[in-house]
Amino acid sequence: MTKFYSEVILFFFIYSVMGWLWETIYCSLKAGKFIYRGFLIGPYCPIYGFGIIMVLYFIEPFHNNLILLYIFSTIIVTLLEFFTSYFLEKIFHTTWWDYHNVPFNIQGRIALPVSAFWGIGCVLVVRVIQPFVTKIVEMLYNSFGIIIPSAILCLMALDTVFSLLNMFSLQNFLKDFHSKLEGQAKNLKSSLKVRSQHFSDFIELEINKKNELKERIREKRLHEKENLELKLNTRKLKFNERRLLNAFPNVKLKRLSELKNPRDLLLKLDKIKK
Repeated sequence: MTKFYSEVILFFFIYSVMGWLWETIYCSLKAGKFIYRGFLIGPYCPIYGFGIIMVLYFIEPFHNNLILLYIFSTIIVTLLEFFTSYFLEKIFHTTWWDYHNVPFNIQGRIALPVSAFWGIGCVLVVRVIQPFVTKIVEMLYNSFGIIIPSAILCLMALDTVFSLLNMFSLQNFLKDFHSKLEGQAKNLKSSLKVRSQHFSDFIELEINKKNELKERIREKRLHEKENLELKLNTRKLKFNERRLLNAFPNVKLKRLSELKNPRDLLLKLDKIKK
C-alpha cells in the first residue's frame, strides 16, 4: 500500500469520524437526547469521508479560488448526497434523511439551504481544518506506516458487512411483521363486518319493536277516542232498562240480534260512563 493510498484512507477515516461527531451532536441537541447517528456501528459516517475526499482531490486546482471552491464543493457534495439517498432507498427501501420540510428541496433528498451549508463547510475544511489534519496524517503514517490504514480498512469492511446483514435481517423482520399486521387487519375487518351485520339486525329488531309499540299506543288512543265519542253520544240507561238487562242477561232483541249477551253492552256502557 503506497503512501498516497494510506493518506487517502486516513483522511477518509478522520473526516468520517468528524462527520459522525457533527451529526451526533446536532441531532442530539435537536432531539433533546443522545442520538447515535450513522448507518454503521462504528462512530463514523462514510458519506462525509467520501465527500471531503472528492473535494480535496477532484477540485484541487480550485482550492486557492474561494468562489470556485465554494461552487464546485457545493455541487459535488449535493450530487453525492442525492445519489447516496437514491441508491440507499433503492437497495434498502428506506429513507435515511428527508428534506421535504426544507424550502427548495428536490424529492426530499437534497435542498438548497442544506447544500449551501455543505459548501461553506467544505470551504472551512479545505482552508482551515485540512492543514491540521494533514499534519496528523503525516505523523500517523510516519509512525505506523500502513498498519493503521490497513486496520481501518479491515475494521470498516467488517463493520459494513455486519451492518448490511443486520439491515437485511431488519427488512425481513419488518416484512414479516407487516404481513402479520395485514392478516390481523383483515381478520379484524371481517370480524367488524360480522358484528356490524349483527348490530344492524339488532337495530332493525329494536326499530320494529318501537314501531309496534307506537302502533299499539296509536290503537289505544284511537280506542280511547272512540270510547269518549261513544260516551258523549250515549244517554244514560234508565233505571228500569238497567233492571231488565240485569234480570234477563240472555234476552235477545230483534234489532240487536247480533249481541249474544246484552249484559255485556250494559257493562261496557257503565264502564264508559264512569
